[in-house]
Amino acid sequence: MTQPSCDQSLFEPRVNDAAGLEPLHPLGGTTQNPGAPSPQACSMSRFCTTAAIGLAVIFSPPVSANEPSMAIAQGMGDTTRSSLDDGGGAYTAPATIWLNEGFDASAGARIGSGGSRLYQASALDSQTGPVGMGIQWFRHDQTSSPSSGDLPGWKKPGESFSNPTSTSVFSASLSTGGVHHLISYAAGLRYYMRTAPVTGESTELNGVLSVGFRVQEQLIVTLTGENIIPQSGFDGVPLGVGTGVRWQPVESFGLAVDTFTDLESELSGAVVSPMVGAEYRVQGTVPIRVGWRRDGLSGSSFATAGLGVSNEQAGLHYGASLQLGEEDDLRHWHGLSLQASF
Repeated sequence: MTQPSCDQSLFEPRVNDAAGLEPLHPLGGTTQNPGAPSPQACSMSRFCTTAAIGLAVIFSPPVSANEPSMAIAQGMGDTTRSSLDDGGGAYTAPATIWLNEGFDASAGARIGSGGSRLYQASALDSQTGPVGMGIQWFRHDQTSSPSSGDLPGWKKPGESFSNPTSTSVFSASLSTGGVHHLISYAAGLRYYMRTAPVTGESTELNGVLSVGFRVQEQLIVTLTGENIIPQSGFDGVPLGVGTGVRWQPVESFGLAVDTFTDLESELSGAVVSPMVGAEYRVQGTVPIRVGWRRDGLSGSSFATAGLGVSNEQAGLHYGASLQLGEEDDLRHWHGLSLQASF
């Protein structure tokens, strides 16, 4: 009897609109072409293909795609929205650009569980003219594979289901203000791009508005509306509101509290993700940092810590994050960043 055959195009990667740039959300998976299927699989080829892609999406380990914080803020619970030191503030709260009163450039990288790799670069200038400018680029790469128990029953020996995903984000913002850099207003654009074997390439252009205040040199407050341009068909870039507060009672100690409120990723309403961090500087040159954050969408919590060495011209910093409540699979990330001020 002749072996039944299937149209090979049924097993080609397809776009899954559910996968996106969602922080700490699973991204899409992919499958290799399985070759000539069995008669049973052939009769259900369309169903099998859809199910295989669905399983890869569900069981891919969670990743953080939107992670603008460098090692400074990483050690303080990712509190970038109130930081004038970490380059990630140019993305999450561009009002910090004008409050900074300087010209800074930063570069960093982070590695973590599951082969996660993050590359970052940032620059801002708020001293050479009446309008400050900040730019940031970061790219997150990760290859995810579900465990053997999660794979569909028709998987061939030696065949793998994987999803090497690359997410890049570029942002550019303009900021200005008054009263000797005590008040700041900013607007910016963000360009998102994600590529993966199953989902293909997805892009989006969105915007951000931000205001900030410096109160008596001890308190910094920012309010930011993120991804304010209405979009459809691209998950993971929700309309949201970010807040940042940093209290610096003395030069050697600082306490930061940030929040991000997701206004559209959950049907049940707004979801708040809090971030808390503290920094103490030994002899003014060795910062020691601790922090905590909770992702409101996934319910995951993270403990963070970091240290560095810095002066007014340059700094080298290390930050670490550890997911809490995962005794069987401790997921962790380690980052380094170099900062220069001119």
